[in-house]
Amino acid sequence: MRPAALGHDAERTGKLPLADAERRVLERLISAPSTTQALALRARIVLLGDQESTSEVARALKVSRNTVVKWRARFSTDGVGGLEDRPRAGRPVKTGDEFHRTILRVPLQLPPDSGWTTRRIAEALGASQTAVSRVRRHWFTDRTDLISRSVLNSSSLMVLAAVFVDPRVRVLVFHEPATPIAHLGTRKTSQFTEPVRVVLSAQFAYPETSATPEESSPTLLTKLGQVDDAVPSDRRITVLVDLPQPPEVHRWLYRHPRFSLYEVGHESWLAQLNSITEVLDPRQSSELFDLEYKVRQWAQQPTTPFSWVRVPPANAARRSSPGEHATEDDSARTTAPRLASAVVEALRESLASGAFRAGQRIAEKPLATRLGVSRGPIRDALNILAEDGLIELEPRRGAYVPIPARQDVFDTYTARGPLGALLFRRVATNGTSRLTAVKAALDDIVEHARIRDIPGAGDADIRWQDTVAAAADMPRIEKMFFRLSLQLRMFVSILGLDYAYSVDEIVADNTAIFDALQSQDPDEVTRLWRRKIDNAVAYMVEQLGHLDVTPRGE
Repeated sequence: MRPAALGHDAERTGKLPLADAERRVLERLISAPSTTQALALRARIVLLGDQESTSEVARALKVSRNTVVKWRARFSTDGVGGLEDRPRAGRPVKTGDEFHRTILRVPLQLPPDSGWTTRRIAEALGASQTAVSRVRRHWFTDRTDLISRSVLNSSSLMVLAAVFVDPRVRVLVFHEPATPIAHLGTRKTSQFTEPVRVVLSAQFAYPETSATPEESSPTLLTKLGQVDDAVPSDRRITVLVDLPQPPEVHRWLYRHPRFSLYEVGHESWLAQLNSITEVLDPRQSSELFDLEYKVRQWAQQPTTPFSWVRVPPANAARRSSPGEHATEDDSARTTAPRLASAVVEALRESLASGAFRAGQRIAEKPLATRLGVSRGPIRDALNILAEDGLIELEPRRGAYVPIPARQDVFDTYTARGPLGALLFRRVATNGTSRLTAVKAALDDIVEHARIRDIPGAGDADIRWQDTVAAAADMPRIEKMFFRLSLQLRMFVSILGLDYAYSVDEIVADNTAIFDALQSQDPDEVTRLWRRKIDNAVAYMVEQLGHLDVTPRGE
């Protein structure tokens, strides 16, 4: 219930002042795809009433003054809950917790072709559609004190990294993606509503149980350890749980500072629907739809806890612990990662060599046919490439080649410079035993220069830099550098640029760097690397002026 003073103020001024939290909840309610038109209109009435009088709101929304007065009064008394329909005389409506659980359990079943709409749920249960709608709004509507609303920042993206469900505790794990997404403000995640709804409702696969913090500790500690192993060490991890946790869990968190755990509260667990869908990375779409399917399959016979961890493909063959729900069929565990890895390599080379046009859609079925694999490895590969920043994934549109802007090229070099300096400097202090491959890659550049193969020399130069990075024995930083190399090769191909600032200068620069590496002079290596990057950037700048694509932020 809202404070009575606000209601008195509304009567005096003809306006209904709103707190910031109330305004955010109303805005969310209006934009949420699950909100009915009637409920959205009522929310607009209240939201507009913050600045306008009753008559002005009625004229703006083309409703009667009585309608405005009615819903503003309901909101003033009961908050957002007052905007819902109240029971009417006539057909009796079933009530009680078990009826709610029955409605909330339905999405866990395989849906009809049209999906689990409120009408389809009502038909399946022999209930009224109004009753079904009311129950779903009650549980899935945002609450003003919702923790995930403040924890999951809607201005940035998050990847759903793990889901755990057992009779004692529910856990969702998130971390930031490896690479940011272009055009953040235009992403659309409304299609994630049903997958997230299914994940949040997974608890209803079990009979109603009660749990205490002491009971949830062993399960949660095991799961957090699995997440710690699966998520790269440079990512911060956000964990949402629905029950207070005992001291053992908090001691574990103290020893693992990159984890932040938030207790959402059992009553607010389902209300996270919209706050989660808003922040999910669209490039994870195929994984989320696959997760939706896995939850439904598990819910048919939930004899063991549901456990899903998003792991890198190289680790996907690792079997889950006994008693846990497997994330992939046993028969596909060992073959799927290898297939996905092969597909990734093939697509990386195609993208880097200019086999795809900027903005071109990458259709899964033709690609699967051409490579002789199923669509599963194709989807896995596309997700990996999206994290590398080589493609973009959007609901409905699917995978497509991005259209690079000038800023993309500048950003790549901005990141590549310091990473390269760190890697090259490390090679200069590791001894000369790892320089054989570096010398062979340098000889390859010299040969391309001798026959005046300018494009080949440019490509060989990038490969030479990757070879030096591999000799640094810093796998995580090398991986970041390699991603930037792929992006650079793709930009050069798609934008029709000449990477090679001068074949002769490339040979001179790289020879000087190699000599400094052999001399084990890290300061000279760093100076020469920075000069090389400056030369490359200066040459690229001359070519980028003709682009008609405006970089983000300009």
